[in-house]
Amino acid sequence: MKDIQSFINKHKKGCIIGITIFFVILIGFFTIFFIIPSFGNNNYGNRLDDIENHKISSSTINEIKDEVKNQDGVTKVSYHNEGRILNFTITVDGNTNLETAKEYANEVIKGISKKNLKYYDVQVFLDSNENTTDYPIAGYKHKTSDELVWGKVGGKSE
Repeated sequence: MKDIQSFINKHKKGCIIGITIFFVILIGFFTIFFIIPSFGNNNYGNRLDDIENHKISSSTINEIKDEVKNQDGVTKVSYHNEGRILNFTITVDGNTNLETAKEYANEVIKGISKKNLKYYDVQVFLDSNENTTDYPIAGYKHKTSDELVWGKVGGKSE
């Protein structure tokens, strides 16, 4: 122990430089192997693995949108894909019954193949052009379930 202490006292500058270089290398190693790799990843990590085998063509989406838009009372249908969630927004006029609009949402599910329904979650938003108490409402179908589950997302504010 006395030998180490006398060595450090004799070579103070060299020891300080050596310890500093050691910590710089340690911080560089930590940065290169733990921090930098996280910047290159996408937002979804590995959740989108195998998505190439489950592509939904734009023609399929257009067929679904056309089928729903041809229903009575539907004024607008829009689509947005967010990772493994297929979002459809169906806008109806104020005279359309909520149960009827929910049936229109089932047309979305029917238009997607069984293989893709087991891969994607489907979310359908029903909205109205007019101010009604029934709308907006959202339906969600998890990839493991068979049907849409509905939840109230809006309504008149107090």
